[in-house]
Amino acid sequence: MGTGDFICISMSGGAPWGFRLQGGKEQQQPLQVAKIRSQSKASGSGLCEGDEVVSINGNPCADLTYPEVIKLMESITDSLQMLVKRLDALFLFLEDQSHLPSLQHLLGYTSLLTATLANQLMG
Repeated sequence: MGTGDFICISMSGGAPWGFRLQGGKEQQQPLQVAKIRSQSKASGSGLCEGDEVVSINGNPCADLTYPEVIKLMESITDSLQMLVKRLDALFLFLEDQSHLPSLQHLLGYTSLLTATLANQLMG
């Protein structure tokens, strides 16, 4: 896991909270915010898609299965406090390898263009 900040998120008024989770112990994936509904309690709270959920109302989530998380969420009647970990944007960019082919192509093109201009100026 990369570096990031821990953020406390608070919501009140009961469900619906306006977000969807994914992951869990049985999937061997961290519990993360998958989707946030616009104009919801979650969107107004500062919660972001991709946030990793560390705890819900003081209950650590690392060892919970997705069904256990759903059961926990359904038991919350009024106030929701979540501790989340938000990864640095630079780390996410560097961790995602999908952009590398186009970046390598761009760098190669830039090097070729620089060499061509240098030859024209010197020649």
